[in-house]
Amino acid sequence: MVLLRKLDEAKDYPAVIHPVGSDWERQVRAHYTRADGTLNINGYYTEMFGFAVKSSDFESGSSDSDSSGNDRDRVIISPSEFSSKNPNNRSLIVADSVATISTSMEISSRFTTDEFVSTFRQAVQVSGEGGENRVVIDPVALGEFVTTINEQEPHYFYMYTHLLQTLHLWLPFNFFECQVLRVMNVAPCQLHPNSWAFLKAFQVACEGLDLVPTAGVFFSFFHVKNVSPHSLISINSQPNKGRFSLYASNFKNYRDTFLCFRCGEGFPELMFDASGNRLFPFYWSSSPRLIKGTRPNTLNEYERLTVSTLSKFQVLSSVELISREDKPQSLGEYMGSMSTISAQQRAALVMKARAQKAEAERAADSANAMSQLVVEESGVKSTKRKNSEVSR
Repeated sequence: MVLLRKLDEAKDYPAVIHPVGSDWERQVRAHYTRADGTLNINGYYTEMFGFAVKSSDFESGSSDSDSSGNDRDRVIISPSEFSSKNPNNRSLIVADSVATISTSMEISSRFTTDEFVSTFRQAVQVSGEGGENRVVIDPVALGEFVTTINEQEPHYFYMYTHLLQTLHLWLPFNFFECQVLRVMNVAPCQLHPNSWAFLKAFQVACEGLDLVPTAGVFFSFFHVKNVSPHSLISINSQPNKGRFSLYASNFKNYRDTFLCFRCGEGFPELMFDASGNRLFPFYWSSSPRLIKGTRPNTLNEYERLTVSTLSKFQVLSSVELISREDKPQSLGEYMGSMSTISAQQRAALVMKARAQKAEAERAADSANAMSQLVVEESGVKSTKRKNSEVSR
């Protein structure tokens, strides 16, 4: 099955989804069943779930087999397009009280049943490294929020499916993404969508120039303006050093699209390193770090070269970069059009950086990124917590 992510505008969805097998579902299925017995998939899913599925194969009614898989079973699904209010049967600890977390974060997920998680998995691929079947995705209980902290095995993390789709993020998170989450001391769901877009756009730009992205280089261009344990954390451009534009002026309809992700059998690298240490904070942090920038004198020669190379571009569009991630020629043309130096000068910088890339990757693995960063005391106080059992 070829899975495509559609970057449509988010929209409103039904507050209630009727389970498969219910009277309503049977009526809808009967209504969209054609005279020849085939099902109008587009109409059925639009009526049932509030999202459109387009499939030339389903609609054609063709029964010809095609082992190549090039254009068979193509499903296109828009982001944040599920809704459900049904609880499941897992158990966890809720560690944040209503009094201490902003009501803006107290939003239940749409994905509260195994049925709708299964529907999501059939339509959307989350792992780009052949680990799709080894990433376990669980539904979310009613009364469970992204601020909920699990204190027992198995551990998992929350992530917004809308961001995975829209920004083309893949699991497992790569080294750079894990590094930034660690130094910021935030869970994946704690980072604002535009901040994730900055991370992604920065990586695409580095990829286009064959550069190694590191936290030290990233925070040469970005900083954290303020932090709070009660809201999402935003990354902003450094004053007079911004090289990447904001992805969206206002992200909408993503807060109720979170799911629980955990390691499947034989796939610890989703969440742990080879020594069994956590690759990033799994749960909402009460003490995110206020990172104000990088100490330039702590960057190694390669990182200084990377900063210099990226500084020779006009402000790059995060949207344009992300849309060109899998189009090397288009990405190269766009980067060239935004450069402030000649093609020959740019090529010389890239060749110099490329010669040091292997060594730079080894250095990044062993570097102490925290020692490179300027971190201010944020004044964030620990959140008062209560432990209460919630049926999942």
